[in-house]
Amino acid sequence: MNKKNVMIAVFISLLFVSLMTVNVSAEGLLSDLFNKIKEWFESSPFGGLFSQPVKSMEMIDLTFYPEFFSGNAEDPVNITSETTKIYNFRGGMEIGNNGLTLKESGTGLSVEHTGDSFDINGLRISSLELSGMKLSMVSGNWNETSENGTVRISDFLGNFFYRNGSVELVGNVSKITKG
Repeated sequence: MNKKNVMIAVFISLLFVSLMTVNVSAEGLLSDLFNKIKEWFESSPFGGLFSQPVKSMEMIDLTFYPEFFSGNAEDPVNITSETTKIYNFRGGMEIGNNGLTLKESGTGLSVEHTGDSFDINGLRISSLELSGMKLSMVSGNWNETSENGTVRISDFLGNFFYRNGSVELVGNVSKITKG
């Protein structure tokens, strides 16, 4: 064996022995071992080897015209209209011919709002796909309008405005795909 291979073997052996002696529980021995190795690499000159890339956020202003739309408020949201205020709502939402229907998670509570406008503040949507729909989108260098468009967004966080049959999402997303 040459000196380089010996040095690598000694380094790996020392790393393994030191990790075994550092507060590793018997339950998750293997996962703890890999976590300790990952922590060491992250603090070493090889830091980028195991780290996850940070999602960059982009501003988006997306308007679409659904005949029917449904989704879930993943985090508590505040919903306001000219006559109604609902705080900390979490659950299902449906927009159709009758306006807005809210169905709260974990209860039998259902609320129908028949007005033609309302706002939802602080809405988080993990993934949304709109297909074959009239839409308009402005984000960064994109300024698109389509009568029959398709767009997918990931990790939306922002505000939702409903006005006379159109939905406008204004906020941040981590990924936008057209097509």
